[in-house]
This record gives sequence, structure tokens and C-alpha cells, in this order.
Amino acid sequence: MKNETVSIDEFNRARSLFTTYSYETDRFFDARLAFYFQIVQEAAGNHSAVRGCSIPTLHEEGKTWVITRSKIEVHRYSHWPEQLHVETWAQEPIRLHLPRVVRSFDEHHEPLFTAKTYWALIDLERGRPCRPGRMSERIGLPPSEMQMDLSLTARTTYDDSNCTTLVTYKPKIQYLDTDSNQHVNNISYLNWALESLPASFRDRAKVAEADVSWIRQTFSGDDITVVSGSLDKEAFSGSEGVLYHKIVRSEEDGSMTVVWEGTTRWEKREKLSGIPS
Repeated sequence: MKNETVSIDEFNRARSLFTTYSYETDRFFDARLAFYFQIVQEAAGNHSAVRGCSIPTLHEEGKTWVITRSKIEVHRYSHWPEQLHVETWAQEPIRLHLPRVVRSFDEHHEPLFTAKTYWALIDLERGRPCRPGRMSERIGLPPSEMQMDLSLTARTTYDDSNCTTLVTYKPKIQYLDTDSNQHVNNISYLNWALESLPASFRDRAKVAEADVSWIRQTFSGDDITVVSGSLDKEAFSGSEGVLYHKIVRSEEDGSMTVVWEGTTRWEKREKLSGIPS
């Protein structure tokens, strides 16, 4: 994935151009959901870098960024080799989070996806979040009348959903799963959850909405298990519905810690795919 251009307008919105390369698509040449999540991460990183608060710069200040929650609505998946126009901006802090919007459009300005994300600024020495007020001033915020409602309601947890477990999957954390913060990158959790699902189901369906949370850091060598389920015991035989996911880590004392969880809402592939005219 290559970022072609980055610019920031007078309203503190950063704009970028991305290309849907073949290695970012599935077997039907439609973009993978992970590609959209990568764009969200890259667009935020580029905006922060231009404002002098990228992760490498923050490491020198003893701080770093981590994403804690992301909710994305997919309007359409781009198709190889389509270009995506992306814009992003930060908003007023919500408690200890700096929320951010990332939106993408095609060449006709038709929406591709809208993502609402929460980022935390972490003190590396203490391992604790910092208040993001000064950081929001460094990045710059758009006028209040241009800001969106980014309050995200509580999401039903996997254990509280009363769903039926349909599949479990044990990935092995690879070297490339880890990032500059020395923990597993947020994209890997999503990929593991999707990898747990049957190929036949994913051939028929695509994610229309995903709401996920990163709860605990995970490191190379951790013993983790992906669990996916649904209220519909026959969910994998259809092409629509809601799935619940969680990733748990086995601790040395035998206990299990939830490190990531979320929900995905699926629709027929044909509804979310399409070659642009």
C-alpha cells in the first residue's frame, strides 16, 4: 500500500490518495477489510507526522499512540486498481481519548467507508494514558461546526451476547505481526478474526460494519485463541448477519484474558462490491 500525496487544508483536514493494489484484494479483486483498516492507520499516521507528532517523534518524548477502538461502516469495497480519496481529522478529546474520523470516496465522490476511531496517548515509562489536550492542539482541530458526533455507545461483549460459538482458531504470532511499539499491530487481530471463518462464507459475504476494541497489548510468544460465534447457529450457511468475536490469551496461572473483541455485520458480497464505471 503506497501513499501518493498528503496535504492539510485550512480546516486541519489531511487528504491522501491511495491505490487498491492487487495484493490488497481478495480472490474477487475486491479490497480486503484489512486494507481499509490499514488506510485508517496510515492516514492518521501521516496527519500526525506532518504535525510533528508521529510515533517515532513521540518515542523521543517518551510517549506513543495506540488505537483502542474503531468502528467502520463500509459503503462499497474498492476494486483493483481503483484509487481512493481519503480525508481525516482529529476532534475534541473524549476523556482520555483523541477521536479521529477517516473517510474515503471514489473518483465520483461516492463514499467507500467511514471510520470513527479512538486513540490514546501513552506514557511509555508509566504505561499509562496521558490527557490528549495538548496533543490535539499540536495536530489541530477543525471548527466545531464541522466536527462529527464520535460518541460510541457500549458494545455487547462476546460473553454477554449469548451467542453460540461457531469456530475457534489458534494463530501463531509471527515477526511481522509486531510493530514499532513492540506489540502486535492492530491489523493482525482483525486478520485473525476473519481468518477463523469458513472460506465458503467469505466468498458469499463481506463485512458491512465492524466495531472492534483493543483491550490488552499482546506480544510475540503469547498463547492466543480466536473465538467467533453468532446468535444464528446456521450463520455460516447464509450471506448476511452479525458475528461476535473475541481473542483470549492463556496466562501462566491458567486464567484467560480477553485482549481484543468486536462485532462484524455481514451483507451479500454483490451489495458491497462493484467495478466502478
